[in-house]
Amino acid sequence: MIPLKLTTRNDRGPALLLVHGFPLDHRIWQPQIEKLPFSIRLFVPDLRGCGASPLPPGPCGIDDYARDLLGLMNEQRVDRFYVAGHSMGGYIVFSLLRQAAGRILGAALVSSRALPDTEEGRRTREAVARRAELEGPGFLADSMPAKAVGDAPPAGVLDALRTIMSQAQPAGAAAAARAMAGRVDSTPGLARISCPVVVLAGRQDKIVPAAESEAMASGIPGARLVWCERSGHVPMLEEADLVTRELGALVR
Repeated sequence: MIPLKLTTRNDRGPALLLVHGFPLDHRIWQPQIEKLPFSIRLFVPDLRGCGASPLPPGPCGIDDYARDLLGLMNEQRVDRFYVAGHSMGGYIVFSLLRQAAGRILGAALVSSRALPDTEEGRRTREAVARRAELEGPGFLADSMPAKAVGDAPPAGVLDALRTIMSQAQPAGAAAAARAMAGRVDSTPGLARISCPVVVLAGRQDKIVPAAESEAMASGIPGARLVWCERSGHVPMLEEADLVTRELGALVR
């Protein structure tokens, strides 16, 4: 089992697993770690090759990240849990639902999508992976934060994103880019999702089109679509209180 770096809070109550996106780590969820009701037991890991978690040798896919998390929850002796995934983390949530649907009590998909990459998108991912391996993560920290936020991000959000991205592991970022490129289409399985789902989408998201968020939410039975009106791709930072309330409501 991969020894994932894990941030926890509380040792009892319903369990909520928070899964970060690319090229980030657990710190993207800091407002929720601080503000979610203390009655919720939080598990906030760094994925393999991200933050302080090691990257094992060999290629990895989205299903491998999901298996790591299932192993982590086994190690923590948590059978059933809620899960929220941001962007790439949402792809991992879909994999968790395929692999262990009976363990998932409810899910939040934050700035994510069900569709796979296009061929052009896969080529772009490979270019990003190779550049990360050659140059390190600096170019990601330089270019991605401005694309990730809405029109008027709160003070400190851009700096937080730059800091996290600049500290990404080069090999881990490359592995994650390739994992995203190889992910399967989750659209055919949307109608089979039976747990409560909330889709949180930034109205000003430059990465996931609004139409994709709407289609994904409408394809999941009973899913709620919540628009984060002042957010781009990182509503957990841009509208932290709204995201925190929705995650708390999902668990309740």
